Amino acid sequence: MKAIAKWTTAACAVAALTTLSGCASVQDMQAVQTDVMSLESELAAAHGAARAAMEEAKAAAMAANEATMAAKAAMAAAEEAAAAGGANAEKLDRMFEKMMMK
Repeated sequence: MKAIAKWTTAACAVAALTTLSGCASVQDMQAVQTDVMSLESELAAAHGAARAAMEEAKAAAMAANEATMAAKAAMAAAEEAAAAGGANAEKLDRMFEKMMMK
């Protein structure tokens, strides 16, 4: 956005200088008009690129949030599986101890 403001300021400055200089010829005015049109075109392109970058950043943020949610779900499942495995190991140990006592 700072680049857009810079280009707009430059275009206004060029237009003001051209208007204030009374000795400007038609050819000079046409050259300035061409420069202003070129700057406007560059400004529009920069604005479009900034919008595209913003959309890409939003998409990347959404993908990162989805990945975080998936990682949390996987972690919860892994913790649940570890707890179940620990409980099974304890049951097996108790069963083994009971068998050894007989």
